[in-house]
Amino acid sequence: MSKPPETTKKLPEANEFSPGQVKLRRVLGLAREHGGDRDALVEAIRQSFFASAAASRTDAEERLNQQRTRANNVLIGMKGYGLFDLKDSRLTSVGGSLADMQDDEELAAAFAEHILKTPWNIEVIEAVRSLQARGRRPTKATLQTELESRGFKLPRATTHHTKLLQWLREADIIDADYEIDEELVAELMGISLATLGEWGTLTREQRAFLQTLRRLADAHGASPLPAKDVISQAKFEHGPIFREDQLAGRVFKPLVDQGWIEQEVGSGGRGGKSGKVAPTERLLEVSLDLLPEEDEWGVPPELRLKLETPIASIIADLSADTTHAKGMALELLALRLAADSGLTPLRFRLRAAETGGAEVDLVAEGAHLHFSRWLFQCKNTKTVSLADLAKEVGMAVMLRAHVIVLVTTGGFASSVQTYARELMDTQHLQVVLIDRKTIRSYQRGGTSALVGYLHETAQTTMRLKRAQIERPLASDAL
Repeated sequence: MSKPPETTKKLPEANEFSPGQVKLRRVLGLAREHGGDRDALVEAIRQSFFASAAASRTDAEERLNQQRTRANNVLIGMKGYGLFDLKDSRLTSVGGSLADMQDDEELAAAFAEHILKTPWNIEVIEAVRSLQARGRRPTKATLQTELESRGFKLPRATTHHTKLLQWLREADIIDADYEIDEELVAELMGISLATLGEWGTLTREQRAFLQTLRRLADAHGASPLPAKDVISQAKFEHGPIFREDQLAGRVFKPLVDQGWIEQEVGSGGRGGKSGKVAPTERLLEVSLDLLPEEDEWGVPPELRLKLETPIASIIADLSADTTHAKGMALELLALRLAADSGLTPLRFRLRAAETGGAEVDLVAEGAHLHFSRWLFQCKNTKTVSLADLAKEVGMAVMLRAHVIVLVTTGGFASSVQTYARELMDTQHLQVVLIDRKTIRSYQRGGTSALVGYLHETAQTTMRLKRAQIERPLASDAL
């Protein structure tokens, strides 16, 4: 399992810097006028926007302090959006460029473009779009949940995402009913939301190949390049992520079918690395700077739109005719089990595409009364063996997990159940076993049936682990 990205997915902290509190042109002008003098700038912002704030405070000094605190929070918010440098108390180059603009519409559009092109921010719009595609109403709470499923780290009850949307509303990017002007987004971004969405559905191999080919196109244009050379460059840039077998079917053909590349295969050419490849106009129009980072954290984009698939349909697809359908169903089952357990899915360690739809491994985390990390292994097999549990125990130790959840559409060998009890009796780990009978109960009873089963399992675990305390106590009494 790879480490989390160095730069965690976060949104700018707006504080009091929002359209409901300040006027962008005015606050930029004040920051330029009082650049370098933090105290004078805070006072100017206070007089302009917060002179009537804290009216309930009867003590004049307390009222002034609260007003100045809010004014200072405006600067902290401007820093979060890359407009102000707190160290020297001056506008950044971006803030200065915006301050130079005289037309309000031009200013709003330029600031919106800056917001959308700052890493991660575009995903707030994508989250709105994803919720709407699934028939869910975007709200402060549903958007926070959706963003967290994409790997964002957000404070509890945050307003970071709602204030970002407020600034985008100033430029008519999105309206009060969360309707998105996708043409305007594409105009400002230089890439459409549809293209970004399709990019997200590509496999890691396909994305790495396209990124390398697009980079090479800066020097070679649309000229065809030997496929083997592009693969070699991609390995150098992205590491050993390519499986050598069936590259043509896994990488090249899907990219040709979706209009990302053109391929020339010479007569007698065989194998994934033979022939030449060239970028299409579609790929050439994409700026590498606007493509999502390869963090691999959060729910895979191709699964997000399917998260609300009825559980009965998911279970039915576990017996589908194609390995793709079975694999998709198994991944959705893992995600639904985690989500309905009140956990946040982080990422798949092992995906169904790598196993022919036979198994998947999911890491999820929860923060209830305490933090816990859960490992889900879902297997679409008749029997789960002791070796399967032993492998998960090793992974749990390495990943410092607390709970192992083994799920199967079949049953468990008796040795698995025995070993699970021994683990819980002697180690810190907890083990939850979910077989086809429990899955059917989940299908009939929904979330309440699943939570009830987990609670029952937790009670059993508690009784087993209580002996871990009683044994030392009994020894001390001797």
